[in-house]
Amino acid sequence: MDIRITGASQNTLRHVNLTLPAGKLIALMGPSGSGKSTLAYDTLFAESRRRFLDCLSAGARRLLARPEKPHVESIEGLPPALCLEQHLPGGQSRTVLGSLTETLDYLRILYAAIGVPHDPVTGARLTRLSPEEICTALLMLPENTRLTLLAPLSPAFGQNPESDILMLRKQGYLRVRVAGEILELDDLEAAPPAEGQVCELVVDRIVLREGVDSRVADSVQAALRLWPDELRALVQPRGGEAELQCFHTRYRNAETGFSLPDLTPGLFSHYSPHGACPECNGLGTVEAGKDELKICPACRGMRLNPTALAVTLDFAGRELSLGAFCELSVQENRALLEQLVVPPVYREALQPPLGSLKQRLDCLLELGLGYLTLSRAANSLSGGELQRARLAGQIGGGLSGVLYILDEPTIGLHPRETERLITALLRLRDKGNTILVVEHDPQLLQACDWLVEMGPGSGPAGGEVLAEGSYEDFLKNADSPTGAWLSGRRELPTVERRNLAAARWLVLRHAKARNLRDVEFRLPLGAFTCLSGPGGSGKSTLVHECLLPALKAGQVEGAGEIVRAVLVDQSPLGSSPRSTPATATGLLDALRPLYAALPLSRQRGYTAARFSLNTRGGRCERCGGTGRLQVDMNFLADLYTECDACHGARYNRETLEVTWRGKSIAQALAQTVDEAVEFFAPVPQAAAILKALQELGLGYLPLDRPVTTLSGGESQRVKLASYLAKAAPKRSSRPGEHLLLVLDEPSTGLHFGELDMLLRAIYRLRAAGHTILCIEHNQGILSRADYLVELGPGSGAEGGRITFAGEPV
Repeated sequence: MDIRITGASQNTLRHVNLTLPAGKLIALMGPSGSGKSTLAYDTLFAESRRRFLDCLSAGARRLLARPEKPHVESIEGLPPALCLEQHLPGGQSRTVLGSLTETLDYLRILYAAIGVPHDPVTGARLTRLSPEEICTALLMLPENTRLTLLAPLSPAFGQNPESDILMLRKQGYLRVRVAGEILELDDLEAAPPAEGQVCELVVDRIVLREGVDSRVADSVQAALRLWPDELRALVQPRGGEAELQCFHTRYRNAETGFSLPDLTPGLFSHYSPHGACPECNGLGTVEAGKDELKICPACRGMRLNPTALAVTLDFAGRELSLGAFCELSVQENRALLEQLVVPPVYREALQPPLGSLKQRLDCLLELGLGYLTLSRAANSLSGGELQRARLAGQIGGGLSGVLYILDEPTIGLHPRETERLITALLRLRDKGNTILVVEHDPQLLQACDWLVEMGPGSGPAGGEVLAEGSYEDFLKNADSPTGAWLSGRRELPTVERRNLAAARWLVLRHAKARNLRDVEFRLPLGAFTCLSGPGGSGKSTLVHECLLPALKAGQVEGAGEIVRAVLVDQSPLGSSPRSTPATATGLLDALRPLYAALPLSRQRGYTAARFSLNTRGGRCERCGGTGRLQVDMNFLADLYTECDACHGARYNRETLEVTWRGKSIAQALAQTVDEAVEFFAPVPQAAAILKALQELGLGYLPLDRPVTTLSGGESQRVKLASYLAKAAPKRSSRPGEHLLLVLDEPSTGLHFGELDMLLRAIYRLRAAGHTILCIEHNQGILSRADYLVELGPGSGAEGGRITFAGEPV
């Protein structure tokens, strides 16, 4: 059944009526703020989650705050929805790639079932005997050998002689061995054992001859029921002396006495107190000083305790612990599993978990993540890597009839990797699922079954469905803005490339971090350079771990003209809910003196600090200047409600009485960038910042929106705007006055029209004399750079080399 949406008016949506075909790959397109995410996440996913909560018992619902119903008249045919996000909820520092994809769950089963334990101190292999092996060993003794099978008794035995002996009699036993002497229970009753004497129950006495096999087996089982860890036997050959032999059923080192109970999956979990490293509590890192961490020396970052790390699997003669296995790349893991030695007795039982493990690793390889390790911390993954890792887990999970929602799944992908992503999405669709992606990549759009375009603008100017249909329909649609870009009727701007013949260069020599192979990286000054290559080829390593640290240390040739290097990435602008685009760009710093200089402020003695959200005095103390209150949802994500004191204004009543041009500071900041451009035109510093935000396609953005709700692309453009606001045409060639701006995937989340704006902003920064380095995969951006460097040819060990450097072809 198709998904029929009627009257959706959440946020900026304008009474949207839309039918999404079930079981298809569907893309939502349109400018930032046009309503794509509102439709996908705040309407479809929110309603699906609300209906799920309604299915819980009344008792469970009482523990949860009921989420509000999205503003929509009806949604018919809505299946259960799963949102594969590009960020992790807070408090998940233990999450690794292996737990995200559930591969660790299957590995724990394998290590618990067929793992070989070793003494964590000496490294000696631990041995144990099964009940069957004990029986075999006893029955191989010479005929007419006398066996006395013993089960150790508790050290507390004999403290209450009457009750202890009565219990043994009820179980049918007649004799006990005390301090090496076998006594009848009647004798023991008369002379109870002294404290500290070793007591053993005589389970059976047998003379080995033909026909006693079953009796030996039954007696061994009976003894192990009484004391599961060990069976003792007095072995007396015919005509010889009796000798005590011990048969251990738990892993044990005979030389040191170290023993280990049965292996369980919990022993191999860094979430469990039984498996986690006691030094770092399963985090893999310990504090090295204030705000600094170092690899845990006890577990070497592997997160498990010494006992768990001493258990290995045999991969055709190569023995690896779980920690060591997870330190290898996914590509190496998959190859090793083909060499795993599985004892014949376990092959049938382990076939399902082993098959599921291989399937999930195959999915990671298909999605271009073969260069990662299963031990890689999830909070260190990029947004695109995190989303694809979750996608791999879902493909391996085998669910059907689900609505999957993904945001820009092609982020960080080279065109070759995008092809593999498309194959994975189609596999998920073919299992009977509906896939909804918020996407702009032409390669993925062409593979979609159905496209929906939102617009026409951003914020209040958006919220409408402009067009829907197949890819071919959009190519022919003259009224579709996206169709004009896809068909080539509109193209990105092109300006004359810089002449690099006379350019001065930054030169980084001998870059060798991670998989980089003694790379020499050259970067033209005052030019626009793009760095591209497959995921895991070494791009981020080259920039973040080599170039930027080397610049800071003064180890890069030709860096005299660069006053400093600035990383403009997609990381959040801050974690405080008080942070907004106005605070992040410095706009509020320009407005606070303006409001402090007004007559009412001077009359009351207000200073600029009065209009800060970070200090007491002017802010609302009920919400701490955030404008909203947090509601704990227990095991679900927290909800937020509007502050009942300031009603979302963030400031207290007295502060809000100060107005400029009829608006309080809260009302001024509640405007979008487009609205504020005209309102603050008389304030030059504010006008420059707002104009820069507008030029980067953020005109729809409210100035008081919490930065914690911005996408990675929006956060990056807000950071870029603060530099664009200061950009002016190059005035001189004096050294030491310009910046190296490093942009990490700046095209993320941008519609074709917004790419136009981004390129024009980059050209403005270049005209101001700045050097721009973009880590990028968008072909439209790459083809318009002054200089292109490509790393590769593959990922991980197959990358790390410069395969091309020069003007884009």
